[in-house]
Amino acid sequence: MRLPGVMRFTALLLLPAIFSSSVCEAARKPPAPEAMKAKIVARGEGADVRVILVDKTEAKGQIVNIGAESFTLKVKNTPEPRRIEYAQITGVHRAKLSTEAKVAVYVVVVVAAVIVVVVVAVKNLETNL
Repeated sequence: MRLPGVMRFTALLLLPAIFSSSVCEAARKPPAPEAMKAKIVARGEGADVRVILVDKTEAKGQIVNIGAESFTLKVKNTPEPRRIEYAQITGVHRAKLSTEAKVAVYVVVVVAAVIVVVVVAVKNLETNL
């Protein structure tokens, strides 16, 4: 049975994509707990953070206490703070967008709106002529 050329070409493009994701996951090493501790210490107590855990879940909240082996995170709408060990963390991020990111989002939205208005105006002018 022979496959049409387009299907063969598509299969050839998809095979590397399928295998590369598993290779990338296997090649990724978990970060060292010392590096994660340094990131938490750099944020400081009282900072809002979003941490990604080894099981690929996220925890968002405010850093309450920083210890030698773990830190305490106060998650919104939960009465008890959560203790998280540095070895459980794979990433530390800001909980909110920075001012630069907000400005970039606004600029992109405004530019996109201007482009849409210009394209619609040009189309209307072409149809009226």
